[in-house]
Amino acid sequence: MTTDQTEIDASTAVRAPAAGPFDVGGVRLDRPFKIRRLGHFGYNCLDTDAMLDFYVDGLGLIVSDQSPTMPARLPAEQRDRLSANERLLHFTRFGSDHHQFVLIAAPVWDWVGRDNGTAGASINQITWQVGSLAEVVEGADWIWGQGGRLLRSGRDMPGSNWHTYLFDPEGHINELFYGMEQIGWDGLSKPREMWSGVLGEAPALPMPSEAAEIRAAQGSGVDIAGGHRAVAAQAREYAVDGILMSRPFKVVGIGPVSLYVDDLDATVEFYRQMLGFSVRGRVGWDGHRGALLHTGSEHHGLALYETGLRAALGAPERADSMALGFRVANYRQLRAAVAFLVERGATEVEVPAELLAGFDYVTHLRDPDGNLVQLYYHQRQIVPAGAEPELVSGGAARWPELIDAPPDVFGGETFLGPWE
Repeated sequence: MTTDQTEIDASTAVRAPAAGPFDVGGVRLDRPFKIRRLGHFGYNCLDTDAMLDFYVDGLGLIVSDQSPTMPARLPAEQRDRLSANERLLHFTRFGSDHHQFVLIAAPVWDWVGRDNGTAGASINQITWQVGSLAEVVEGADWIWGQGGRLLRSGRDMPGSNWHTYLFDPEGHINELFYGMEQIGWDGLSKPREMWSGVLGEAPALPMPSEAAEIRAAQGSGVDIAGGHRAVAAQAREYAVDGILMSRPFKVVGIGPVSLYVDDLDATVEFYRQMLGFSVRGRVGWDGHRGALLHTGSEHHGLALYETGLRAALGAPERADSMALGFRVANYRQLRAAVAFLVERGATEVEVPAELLAGFDYVTHLRDPDGNLVQLYYHQRQIVPAGAEPELVSGGAARWPELIDAPPDVFGGETFLGPWE
C-alpha cells in the first residue's frame, strides 16, 4: 500500500465502459476480470504492539517488510506521539506471498483517510487476486464505467503488486490485484532501492515482467540480497507432522472475510454485480440475517452479516469485520492451535452455528482490538452438478478461439506469483 489515498474523481473520467461478453483468457465472462481468491487483508490497530504479539508471536505470521512511508505523512507533532511500531506499516505473511495480512496504526490511517471518508475504519483493505495485469487495468475501466467508486489504480510497494482500489456501498476498501512479489527460500523481500516502482495511475499495457525488472536492477548495481529478512523464530520445540517448529501448528490459508453491513441486500448486489461473486446461501440467527458468497469452488470466501449482530457477539462498535478466517494444516493442528493461543491469553468466543455453514470444526478467538479470528482446518468445496464435460478431440487446430466458461474452470489452487 502506498501513501497516496486520494480518491479518483469519476466525473472527469473519459473512459467508457466496454460492452460484454469479455474475453478473459479465452473464456467468455460478463466482466473483464475474475476474482480467484482472497490475497490479503488489513486491520487498523488500536494497540499495534499487542496486535503484533497476537498475530506474529502467537499465530505465527512472518514479518516480510516494515514501511515508514504512510506514517511519514503525519504532521511532526502527531508523528512524535507514535510509538516505534506505530511509525511503521507491518506487512506479514504465512506463505510465499510478500504479504497476506497488514497492520497499520489507527492514528496513521485516520489521518490519511480524512479525505476519502475512511477515518475510523477498522479495516484498511480487502484484497482479491485476479488472473493477470490486463484484468486489473481493464477491470478498473469497467468498474468505473459501471458507476463504481474507485480510490486509485497503479502499483504498490513494498510487495510490487499492481492494483485498483474501490469502495463497496458500506465504505469498505476492496482491491483487485495481480503480481504479488514472492519470497523464496532465503526469506528476503526486495530491497528498498526497488521501491521506486510505485505507480499512482493505471499502467499502459504491456509492461515488462518482474523478472526483467530484477535483471535491470542487478545491472544497475542494486544489491538484490539487501531486502528485509524476518528475525529468527523462537525456539523450535514442537514436532509438527515431522517438522520441528516454534508452535504446534502452521497457518496455510486466509479467508473467508466476514463483514458487518448496514444494508445487506444492497451490499450483496454490489459484490454480485460489480465483483462477480455468487451467493452460496443465506443464513440467520436470532433475527440477524447474513449471506455467504463465493467466486470459486470454496463454500464461501465472503460472508456479510447485518450490523445488529455486532452487539450480539460483544464486538466493539468500531469493528467492521465480524471475523477473518485463518486455515491451519489439519485437524490435529487446529486443536493444538486453539490450546496454544488460549494458553497465551486469547479468549475463545462462541459464534452461533447457524451463521457458520461450510465448516465442520471451527472456532473464534478475540484479538487485542476485539476482532474475531476464525480458525479452522477445512472448508467444504463444492463440486459442480451436471454431466461430465464433453472432450473435444481431433487436435488443437480444431479448438474454437473463445469458449463458454465451464462451471468449475476457476476452482482449485491459484498460481501465486507474477508471470515471467
